[in-house]
Amino acid sequence: MSRFVPQKLTDLPGTLPLNQGGTGATDLSGARTALGETWVTATDGATVTFDLSAGRSQKVTLGGNRTLAVSNAVAGQPFLLALIQDGTGSRTVTWFSGIKWAGGSAPTLTTTAAKADLIRFHPITSSTFYAEIVGQNY
Repeated sequence: MSRFVPQKLTDLPGTLPLNQGGTGATDLSGARTALGETWVTATDGATVTFDLSAGRSQKVTLGGNRTLAVSNAVAGQPFLLALIQDGTGSRTVTWFSGIKWAGGSAPTLTTTAAKADLIRFHPITSSTFYAEIVGQNY
């Protein structure tokens, strides 16, 4: 069975075929990610903690400038984060520690209202992560 790999975040709901794990949903709820999981919605707040025991594909709509944290990371189990700007946009994040970015520095997030960035993390240990941008401005 071939895996569906989204080219854009918006590809997930509308074009994920039912025979590849899709639900026919019109939004991310119930849609499966390239990691084969349903999106988990993290709780927005001053600190957004992505509890990876709940799922390795998580999304949050940023309602303000946020500090990001992860819990229950496991070496060798990559995870995917979708950071979505709210209707205001221009939200920024402070990244959790231990990230080693491709190219050496953290990306500038999309700040347009209602747009999203998709980032994949590869835990080398439970506290060291190689990170890459999957795509931006979705």
